[in-house]
Amino acid sequence: MKKRKESAASEPGPRLHRVNEYLQKNFPDFFAEARFHVGDDDYFLYSRFGQYLARSIEANRVPRDKIYRGFTVLNKMARVSAKDPAVRRMLVSGPLEYIVDAPKAHALARKRLSATAQGYLEGLCE
Repeated sequence: MKKRKESAASEPGPRLHRVNEYLQKNFPDFFAEARFHVGDDDYFLYSRFGQYLARSIEANRVPRDKIYRGFTVLNKMARVSAKDPAVRRMLVSGPLEYIVDAPKAHALARKRLSATAQGYLEGLCE
């Protein structure tokens, strides 16, 4: 119960509204299934998205343009994180952790992520 309260208290809520819209538009099946399982908790939504993106890259089962849109989601989060430390924590401890642990995804992230997101990613590698 305590962990849930901390997660809810640190959720950025409306600040990720546009990122959520982009995610829902470009990954409708993923978004619907993740929302069904995790509810309105953005932290777990984006954590699952990072896991989904990393697995998709490693298995080479998703078209490149869809993978690039996935990196766009992370870049949008990085832009929001510049103004909101809660989003930065969510980005670093969620999706980027999965990217770091997947070699192909990590290599592709170095090419496709914004400078801000790459800085967070490299911080995880140290």
